Amino acid sequence: MMPVSLPITPVHRLCVAAAAARYHEPVWLLYGILATEGTRPGQIVRDGNGSYDMGPMGINSIWLPALSLLGITRAEVLDDGCQNVAIGAWILARKLQGHQLPQSAFTHPRAFWRHVGDYNSATPHWNHQYRQRVDLAAQRQYFVALGGH
Repeated sequence: MMPVSLPITPVHRLCVAAAAARYHEPVWLLYGILATEGTRPGQIVRDGNGSYDMGPMGINSIWLPALSLLGITRAEVLDDGCQNVAIGAWILARKLQGHQLPQSAFTHPRAFWRHVGDYNSATPHWNHQYRQRVDLAAQRQYFVALGGH
């Protein structure tokens, strides 16, 4: 699975919808991750382990060697909002591999959410905190989409 690049640079609903469709992921889940990461194109957040997260989906620098093999540059990851969302969806798809989405979110919720947490960290404590934040953010995004405030 290779990330898809779209011609629109800012993070836009079309970017999220295209990435979700390409990797067969729920749109609400990508919005939950976007809201949890809370960053924007061009933004870098340093992690305590010496790595750093880039752009709207918080793509960690540990992914740069694998992305380089696919012809994706650090600049694209950092500055192209749509490419960043597509890469985040690609990473999430790798973590959720083998799950039938969106059904598995309801039929095997513990495994599903553990793998969502793996997007951020495999360490149980950080994984648990992250997946709770993504779940809450996704619920908020859904509520707002329905016209709530």
